[in-house]
Amino acid sequence: MAVVLAAAMGLVIGDASAGYANSGQAENATASVSAGDAGTRQVPAELGSVTAVAAGTLHSIALRSDGTVVAWGALNSWGQLGNGSTRPSLTPTPVCAVGQRSPCTEFLTGVIAIAAGTFHNLALLRDRTVVAWGYNAYGQLGDRSNGDGYSPVRVCAVQVWGPPCDGLLSGVRTLSAGGAHSLAQLTDGTVVAWGYNSSGQLGDGTTVDRVTPVRVCAVGQVAPCTRFLTGVRSIDAVLSHSLAAVDNAQAIAWGANYFGQLGDGTTVNRLTPVPVCAVGQVAPCTRFLYAVKALAAEGSNSMALLGDGSAVTWGDNYSGQLGDGTRERRLTPVRVCAAGQVAPCTRFLYGIRHIAGGDSHGIAQLSSGGVVAWGYNEVGQLGDGTSTNRLTPVRVCAVGQVAPCTKYLSLIRAVSASYQHNLALQPDYTVAAWGWNEFGQLGNGASGRELIPVQVLAPRPALR
Repeated sequence: MAVVLAAAMGLVIGDASAGYANSGQAENATASVSAGDAGTRQVPAELGSVTAVAAGTLHSIALRSDGTVVAWGALNSWGQLGNGSTRPSLTPTPVCAVGQRSPCTEFLTGVIAIAAGTFHNLALLRDRTVVAWGYNAYGQLGDRSNGDGYSPVRVCAVQVWGPPCDGLLSGVRTLSAGGAHSLAQLTDGTVVAWGYNSSGQLGDGTTVDRVTPVRVCAVGQVAPCTRFLTGVRSIDAVLSHSLAAVDNAQAIAWGANYFGQLGDGTTVNRLTPVPVCAVGQVAPCTRFLYAVKALAAEGSNSMALLGDGSAVTWGDNYSGQLGDGTRERRLTPVRVCAAGQVAPCTRFLYGIRHIAGGDSHGIAQLSSGGVVAWGYNEVGQLGDGTSTNRLTPVRVCAVGQVAPCTKYLSLIRAVSASYQHNLALQPDYTVAAWGWNEFGQLGNGASGRELIPVQVLAPRPALR
């Protein structure tokens, strides 16, 4: 569950010139707010000027063009909204600055990338250091503690034994937040990890939780490792496993493997990285997966975007989340079918620009700007206006449609998926959301579920 720099992975589209929606929208697209001595001004009702989105399990966050971050969700027990308290919010609210407590008077700025995990978040700053906030029982905030962060804290350098930290993690290129662990790709091509490690998802050869970052071992190493992962191009983390593309765009994986989510042809957990097998291989594999542009780790399965614009998936498939037209678990990669196909598929999905994975569903943003989804759909996470599981991709409806839809999401700039809800960055830099909304994670001021995308509302003023 990661949202990172566009130049690194293509999962976030940023534009410093991003603005609000055109004034020609419906009359209810504006709302009056107090502007102090300036009197009353009109501002858009939708969340605009967004350059990146990230979906957590029961919350959501967005990066705005001015380098600030907003968050929303009705469950904030561990501070995952970063508002300095456990106060929930059904609409976006600003994330506080480091060290602030409610009522915050300063807010987080200078952010260039964001990532959302199950109940914690990460943000990359312009100086290439990292801050984190939210749940921290396993050290996933990386600040040398196990105390929850109700507002952002700074991530320590590798193996700083403090406390407090006498050095900060720096030189970071991209970030990814998993269930209760975190990954950072550094500018030198190495990867560090911290937090929960029960299944080896930190990749350091152990199952010991880490409250500060440790280096991920190289393929084939055993603890104590003497060689570490290099040449990393992209990363992604989810509940209990991690993925990376390295060197010549080869896919590797480590951590939990109960359902074959590591793609090595087995169901054996791996404490250090192993190569992902090629399509059609069986263990012991002799060919491996290359030409990987991006990776998306899902709850118990994984997905890779290949250089030819197609996608492959592997792991658990009980709801059709692999998109291959079946419910059969796959220990090595299979190709995602084209929309409208049934197994055995003869046509496959191409023209993909970005990918994202939820707990049991997959999302693909196409080069055309359209979005398709497949897998589990009980609470509308596929956005097609139904609650019917889909074994192959279906198109996501446009905001405001009623099933059966006649219009679909188009010209989308970025997508993010989590447990059972999704976010999409629209052409006007506003945000659409759909799926489970019991905890307000869709940011439309309501709760329940939404089978068709809804508009995320504008941030409410910060409480002071």
